[in-house]
Amino acid sequence: MKKKFGRRPDHRPDRGDRPQHPPKAKPFDKNRHFDKKRHHDKLRHERLRGAAPRGAEPAEGEERAPNAETRWLGGFEAVANALAKTPYDCREMWIEHELVHPNIGALIKQAKDLDVQIRYMSRPELDRAVKGGKHGGIAIRASYDPAATFSEWVRGLDDERKKGLVVVVLDQIQDPHNLGAITRSALQLHARCVVIPERRSAPVTQAVIQASAGAALKIPVHRVVNIAQTLDLCKKHGFWVYGADASGKDAWDCVVNTPCVLVIGSEGYGMRPLVRASCDELMRVPQSEHGVGSLNASCAATALLYEIARQNRKPKV
Repeated sequence: MKKKFGRRPDHRPDRGDRPQHPPKAKPFDKNRHFDKKRHHDKLRHERLRGAAPRGAEPAEGEERAPNAETRWLGGFEAVANALAKTPYDCREMWIEHELVHPNIGALIKQAKDLDVQIRYMSRPELDRAVKGGKHGGIAIRASYDPAATFSEWVRGLDDERKKGLVVVVLDQIQDPHNLGAITRSALQLHARCVVIPERRSAPVTQAVIQASAGAALKIPVHRVVNIAQTLDLCKKHGFWVYGADASGKDAWDCVVNTPCVLVIGSEGYGMRPLVRASCDELMRVPQSEHGVGSLNASCAATALLYEIARQNRKPKV
């Protein structure tokens, strides 16, 4: 039978039987979006400017608020220090599957007592968390909150606490190994804290913590906006400022007064002009005539910190 051509019958269901189209997405509300962002920034600012000291226990009835910045710390020593020094900054702990270590049981018990989340992960996930650093099968994520800023700390010092006080200021040290080595020397040679700029400086990362052998977790590392203004603030509160510079006076011939600030310049360029102008005196490490220029920043910092510590321990005549 010959097929007739023509309009094909409409087998589609009636409009009333058709499924409804999904509702259209709400148009982007610019004011609503930025109002929420401003509210979030306000809460974050209040948290950063809070009166609670770093690592302090939250008040009764207050939940542990999420912090602005967190970092991963790898290794048994770093994890033990974090749980002991700043227990309420710890967020979660990752442990490698089937990890065997004599101290693992004590760390797990301590983390559970502090209500720190414990997760068992594979080694590649731990490697990604610490960004390729050494972790030994364990890592902890902890918040670090510069709530008590350096300026507030300086203003709160009394005369008794200023006696023999040494502060190390680093002007754009960009090598994390140098930052770690200087931090380690500062802790060992009785410096109170380390100050670094917010920009153009190596931050405190897992590499810095490993280079410092954990010292970066034990000594406060403050971040400031402007180094020159920070030095002027220290001078107003009775600090002497000494800068490490090749054109300065031999450290053995300098009389170091405390409280003092030791400024170390960047690798290769030294201190910037404004920072150098803020120093009361420039000092250098005497070197052999057959040397190779100047010492590494961390080596010079260690030698000068040792001389300052030696003079502080020397009885005043």
